[in-house]
Amino acid sequence: MNTPPAPTGQGGANSRNSVCRVCPVVLAGGLSSRMGRDKALLELPNGRTLLEQAKSLFDDLNPPAGVKILLPLVSGTRPGGVPDRVQTAGPLGGLQAIADHLQQWQLDCDALLVVPVDMPLLSPALLRQLCVAGQTVQQAVCFGDFYLPCWLPLNPRCRRYLDAAAMGNAVASMRALFGYLGCMQLPAPEGDWHLNVNRPQDFERLNL
Repeated sequence: MNTPPAPTGQGGANSRNSVCRVCPVVLAGGLSSRMGRDKALLELPNGRTLLEQAKSLFDDLNPPAGVKILLPLVSGTRPGGVPDRVQTAGPLGGLQAIADHLQQWQLDCDALLVVPVDMPLLSPALLRQLCVAGQTVQQAVCFGDFYLPCWLPLNPRCRRYLDAAAMGNAVASMRALFGYLGCMQLPAPEGDWHLNVNRPQDFERLNL
């Protein structure tokens, strides 16, 4: 994937006189097999669970003009979550279930703002950068070669790929999805913002 310049004028996710409706999504449907227990419920030093920490990012997000943030959705089988329709499709299975849920309930949505449940050092400021870039393009937006967090346009082309991936008719990976849609890769920020808490030692590192 290349890093295209941001287009100008019309034709992006949002025109000058319209509002881009964005649904925040926490991907939390994994099996936590490497952690050995449900990592979404692990408690951080600030007293929040990983899931609560991820959801708080959207509470503190100051969206740019022209972006309306909808109520967040959480993938997975916990109470209030949106369970995957296909259990073996990974993150794309979660996104496909979210897209279906929005369509089923006739909730207008132009894009998803996606964060993984296991990246507790993310900041609202980073998510705002994704929104600023995302509202100008009809592509995915991420930081460098880190495919999450991301801005994902929820257009028919994206829906078709998610459906195909969930059914086993397309490669079920974020990289493949972004290759299909095109992706604006913003410069990756410095620091540990991308730390994934997948294993017990990752969680211990947060408590040092």
